[in-house]
Amino acid sequence: MNVLALETSGRVLTVALKTNDQSLELTVDRGFKHGETIMPAVSLIVNLAGITPEDLNLVTCSAGPGSFTGLRIGMATAKGIARGADCHLKAVPTLPLLAAGREHWPGLVVPVMDARKNRVYTAAFRAGKRIRDDVDMALDEFLRSLPTDEQVLATGPDAGITAGFDRVTVDPLHAAGRGRAMIEAAVIALEAEGPDPPDLGPVYLRLSEAEEALEHTSE
Repeated sequence: MNVLALETSGRVLTVALKTNDQSLELTVDRGFKHGETIMPAVSLIVNLAGITPEDLNLVTCSAGPGSFTGLRIGMATAKGIARGADCHLKAVPTLPLLAAGREHWPGLVVPVMDARKNRVYTAAFRAGKRIRDDVDMALDEFLRSLPTDEQVLATGPDAGITAGFDRVTVDPLHAAGRGRAMIEAAVIALEAEGPDPPDLGPVYLRLSEAEEALEHTSE
């Protein structure tokens, strides 16, 4: 199966491709410039693999939460490629993806994404199992709500903002790409649930600033 993955939920862009005999991953950390970077990255990785977009069987992307613009770019691009290749589309929830590969940490794994306004998108996992739902809240408040007898590994693109908090270790690979993990999760989800509908939209934990302004205007 040829699977293309697009991870655009945060500052770090990851494009990955897995075929029957090879696995490629490209990670670009140049800020929120996904709109101008994603298609050149896709073209590069597809060419390196020696396939064409028509050879794809599945395209996967970030479902959210995350950057409003980043999620929209990733999902729109994934939909367009899937439609052009006449293949399946499957979105993968962001926070479990960011925690993937950290299952052997002897404590809690906390993925961290800067949600602005002094808040973060986060959750908590223990040994690969979710123990806290996705939330949009102040980082210090969330950390205080966790069990006090366990060490915390902060990971994800913005884990660095947890430096200095008690019992928190910043994952040295927090900004590493999650392309391979996304592909594995998407294949499992596709087999269990089937493909996503073409009108799929990102998962947001709050209204965008434009939506908030419109809501206030209508009050």
